[in-house]
Amino acid sequence: MPLFVFLHGVGETPQAWQDQVVALPPGVKAVAPWLRGTRPGRDEAFSITGAADDVLRLLNQHGVEQMALIGSSLGAVVALDAAVRAPATVAQLVLAAGQVKPPPGLAKVQRLAFGLMPARKLATMGISKKRFLAALDEAAGFDYSGRLGEVTARTLVVVGDRDKPNRPAAEQLAAGIPDAALAVIPDAGATAHTDNPRAFNDAVFSFLASA
Repeated sequence: MPLFVFLHGVGETPQAWQDQVVALPPGVKAVAPWLRGTRPGRDEAFSITGAADDVLRLLNQHGVEQMALIGSSLGAVVALDAAVRAPATVAQLVLAAGQVKPPPGLAKVQRLAFGLMPARKLATMGISKKRFLAALDEAAGFDYSGRLGEVTARTLVVVGDRDKPNRPAAEQLAAGIPDAALAVIPDAGATAHTDNPRAFNDAVFSFLASA
């Protein structure tokens, strides 16, 4: 069985996956790491490839040959990068609220919205505002539209039924990745894993168990 790796989104901490980790079937080995460059107090710059490289190093750290990557938002982008660059090591892939290429202006709107949040408020959530904004800037320029066909992992694309901004990207991911499936989570927005954890878990764990 592969190692399950949960990758948090922008503006989240690894604790965002608590509802998934506690619901894992017995015997499953899982980790929910900080994305490199987003952890407060660490002198590390964020980059998608750097974060993905750190995720791939988990294989050696845990003595496994393959992993299942479950990512949300920014975590989904990092998971996709790992799956494209190291396809033999990523057996299964779950992309929630993911993107292929950020829509024009999306990063600017996000940066403006979160830039107005007090740093102190973000700090109480375990989030560094400086690192958070740097991650948004880095994520604004990625483009995987020409590489989706390189993914060999069994893939499930997840989107909340209320997540209209990410729905086009979800459909593009599902259409572009070979044999990918699309799951729409009811009563959920961009953070389906916390908006409706029961429905999210049912969809994701059923998919992962069907390998």
